[in-house]
Amino acid sequence: EKYFPKDRVIEAVKEINNNFYIFYSIYEDKKEQLYSQQIDFAKGEFSGSPKLLITVNEKIVPTYLESGYKFNILPTLDKKSLLVKYRKKPEFKNDKKSFDIIGLYAFDGNLNKVSDKEITMPYTERRMDNLDYKIDNKSNLYMLTKVFHDDSNDDKKSKNDTVANYHIELFTISPDSEKMNITKIENKDKFITRLWMFDSPKGGAFVGGYYNNGKGKDFADNCDGIILYKMKEDGSLTDQYSYQIPLDLINEYSSEKEKKRNNKKEEKGEGAKIKNLKLKDLHMREDGSIVLVGEQDYTVTTTITSFSNGSTSTHTSTSYYFNDIIAAKINPDGKLGWMKKIPKFQRGGAGQGSMSYKFFCNDTDNFFVFLDNVKNIDLPIDKTPAMHSDKYGGYLTAVKINDKTGELKKGSIMNLREIEDFELYQFSTKRLTKTSDTTFVLEAYKKKKEDVMLKVTLK
Repeated sequence: EKYFPKDRVIEAVKEINNNFYIFYSIYEDKKEQLYSQQIDFAKGEFSGSPKLLITVNEKIVPTYLESGYKFNILPTLDKKSLLVKYRKKPEFKNDKKSFDIIGLYAFDGNLNKVSDKEITMPYTERRMDNLDYKIDNKSNLYMLTKVFHDDSNDDKKSKNDTVANYHIELFTISPDSEKMNITKIENKDKFITRLWMFDSPKGGAFVGGYYNNGKGKDFADNCDGIILYKMKEDGSLTDQYSYQIPLDLINEYSSEKEKKRNNKKEEKGEGAKIKNLKLKDLHMREDGSIVLVGEQDYTVTTTITSFSNGSTSTHTSTSYYFNDIIAAKINPDGKLGWMKKIPKFQRGGAGQGSMSYKFFCNDTDNFFVFLDNVKNIDLPIDKTPAMHSDKYGGYLTAVKINDKTGELKKGSIMNLREIEDFELYQFSTKRLTKTSDTTFVLEAYKKKKEDVMLKVTLK
């Protein structure tokens, strides 16, 4: 209680300038306050006293992308400084009238304030859908936003529309300027499902995601292809590339029913699509080529109502799915090098758990490591993958794609339930750490309060 008052809310734990801090907020006397508390891991205790960083004299609310947290704690890419972002409570409940006000505070490596300001968004809440944001080493904030052309807040108002009812804008906000730079991204006949920003090791960034042609049912969750932009440090965009996902690739590892449906969509001119694809990794190589990795990531909520002895009871459950991976390489000249599908079918009932994958690469190969059902090791291209259930063991599997040729190889590393007479528990791809070009270490729980670390070498 000396360090953390009773009504505090833990906002984040972050590393800044080689030090670790807990950030927490308090609402009292009609003021929102953000504090930091340094942690000394060597001694296992807190260092010094809590430091008040920000006081806001009005109520603030969670932002779109960080639901549940009032203050977004954003270290720069090099972790040498910090930006704190918050959103004031809207003046009007009607989102057709309300303009978001965003607060931005920049701090140096010792958490001393460098600048602070509040910016009013140029469009009403109803006409904006924030997609992603990032911060660079100079504390410039970049925000990707979908801007609707009217108050419908809909990608297309009619199923016959061939042009999107919105465009994309990139806001660039500098900590030492009151002016916000806006770059308009023309999407025209491409209906962009989602976009994400990724840092480039050579400066600037990439804006990447997926698009569809707006045709067919439930098009908003479906993907026809990849779209990619190059972004300079000033927020301007230099190139735009798009790559359609071919029908043959979509049909790989699909059921006969799915293939027939996809072929029929192609014949009708709607185009076959991949559902629920999210861009997870983007890696730029020294030669300027780019590897993009997406994964089918979605949830399904089911509600069951039962009747017994005149009473009604309702049970709701949510299943989490992490399925096929789509990996693609873009050559330095902007042409598609290769595109591959890695089949998998993972389902669980408690978030990500042991599911999804870990990506890393070296000069010659790209590696994808995940838990899978052993039946999928030699899966024929015309068969669908067997399901891996979260928390039920599984085979640690590695897929290697040759960066130059796109040749794909797959192999099983180990069964988590049969490792030298003991089982591993609480496995997570987040606990995989690359240690060299061909090795990674895996941390897991062995039970009896004992953790183990395994080293894996990939050939």
